[in-house]
Amino acid sequence: MDYELRSLTEEDKDLIFKWRNLKFIRSNMFNDKIIPYEDHCQWFANTLTNHAEHYRVFVKHTQPLGLVSFKKSDSQHLDYFWGFYIGELDAPKGAGSIMGSLALDYAFESLNAKRIIGEVLSTNKKSEAFHRKLGFKQDLRYKNSIYRNGQFITINRFILDKEIWEFHRS
Repeated sequence: MDYELRSLTEEDKDLIFKWRNLKFIRSNMFNDKIIPYEDHCQWFANTLTNHAEHYRVFVKHTQPLGLVSFKKSDSQHLDYFWGFYIGELDAPKGAGSIMGSLALDYAFESLNAKRIIGEVLSTNKKSEAFHRKLGFKQDLRYKNSIYRNGQFITINRFILDKEIWEFHRS
């Protein structure tokens, strides 16, 4: 297969730092501030040793294209919050859909997730459409959750159950 998800390695640190600080990525994150390198290094070191959070680099052949994360919502259930982005501007068309499919397969098969939760800024219409394309259903709205550039932004929450993914995937 041309595409895969792989574990993070120390060699990914500087590339992910660059991606996390790209304006088009930051503008769609809950925190849109530039991340200082020292803060990134601390976050990265913690990420490599944190077994409650699962980060995977999305690659085509050996070329990293993006990042996917899964964080357990609580210890009682097998619900995970996910996050993702394509960091390379010249990524092939359709790479995001492939990354999403591989990531959901990973979550449901390797992590034994029962549900995946995505939280999206209401200004990020592209991500909302992406979630719907993958079979997610919107279930909650957190109105006026973030204040940015003189306006409040709502966060929309999307849910995907394992059974829905299995049906939708086929």
